[in-house]
Amino acid sequence: MTITRYKTQILIKIDNIHSLLRASMSGGTEIEAVLEALPNEVIGIGELLVNYGDLGAGLIESLETIIEDIEKIQLAVAQGKPFRMPVEMLLSKLVKIHNAFEQQLPDDKKVIYFLPYKASMWDSLESVWEKASDDGDCDAVVMPIPYCDRNPDGSARAWHWEGEDFPDYVPITNYRNVNLSEIHPDMIYIHNPYDGCNFVTSVAPEYYSDKLKECTEQLVYIPYFVSEENGATPEWAETHARMPVYVNADIIVQQSEKMRDIYIQALVNLYGENTRHIWEQKIKGWGSPKLDKVRHTKVEEKDVPEEWLQKIKKADGTWKKVVMYGTGLGEMLKSGEKLLNKIENVLDYFKGKTDDVMLLWRPHPLIPATLDSMRPELAARYAKIVDDYKKAGWGIFDDTPDLSRSIAICDAYYGDDSSVIQLFQGVKKPVMVEDVEIRN
Repeated sequence: MTITRYKTQILIKIDNIHSLLRASMSGGTEIEAVLEALPNEVIGIGELLVNYGDLGAGLIESLETIIEDIEKIQLAVAQGKPFRMPVEMLLSKLVKIHNAFEQQLPDDKKVIYFLPYKASMWDSLESVWEKASDDGDCDAVVMPIPYCDRNPDGSARAWHWEGEDFPDYVPITNYRNVNLSEIHPDMIYIHNPYDGCNFVTSVAPEYYSDKLKECTEQLVYIPYFVSEENGATPEWAETHARMPVYVNADIIVQQSEKMRDIYIQALVNLYGENTRHIWEQKIKGWGSPKLDKVRHTKVEEKDVPEEWLQKIKKADGTWKKVVMYGTGLGEMLKSGEKLLNKIENVLDYFKGKTDDVMLLWRPHPLIPATLDSMRPELAARYAKIVDDYKKAGWGIFDDTPDLSRSIAICDAYYGDDSSVIQLFQGVKKPVMVEDVEIRN
């Protein structure tokens, strides 16, 4: 992705040259050091102008006169001659060049950066990115950011970058090549609300919402999950509303007007009635891209991994019923050994039904890291259950980043209460929540 903000960069560079010269005249900087640095600055402007073709070539001629003026001033300084007048003339010329470039160069496109950290959560931003990509006045950049699993003491245990796990149709920009503060995008979209408040994972601190706010005109947060609205209350929402992003973001997108009202009241409860106008302006009930993605995902056989197809298709070519078994973080932390017992029970039950029903087990991707950090006594047993299930080979283990495809494949959901339930309900597929106390 080429960022077409050359005009902005060019004008900034001209202003920088002007500022450096002005500082040298006031005695704040040695004139010799300034004059030595300026040619490279001018060359940088020329390199940016090349992107404008014939128009840029014509404007480059004005830069050549700046180089000549700099050389004349350098000579005067070296010979001990007065140089204030030629510097003042150059300052005046820079103002004229700045104004000419501002008038003649086409306006920059709006630059929008999308900063997901987990590929499996990309669906919370994808439909917004698609719309921005289709807008000829926008440059929409997808830049996955690094994150770490955390040790119990909060330190980083292992770092990850999932840029290679995104769909092939999404062009990826490597964060190592980007300085957001220099580019200063018009908008930045994120789906991570926690900053340093998550005990299990953390994005790199330079991508915390307070830092990103300084790098953009508008920071937008869209939740990576969809919530059950029935029974939702401001008191229920307060835990999430305490996350730093609610203070730092300029816009917060909620899945509905009802959820918008709930979060506004939750934030008023936390910060006082006199802050209501802030939240009413900041929080928008524009809907969830995750629901957009699920509703528009259609799956053909060619989209399904061959290993899965071999288990899903019957001998006559028809498909078995496919049930997604979802195991979540919250229930794992709450029930511990009971949930592990339940998982073994469920797997054993579906193992005997494979003639007509295929189980697609999709655990929350952060369960291993969560157990290592918060429930280390459960980690080995959980890992063995997963390993035994994979080796047995009768069912499907889904650790792919594409949740929408999996929902399209499945006929129903069974498992822990999670945001995945709302996605199944959004496409009108049946749901059953498991009870860890019940054995079949």
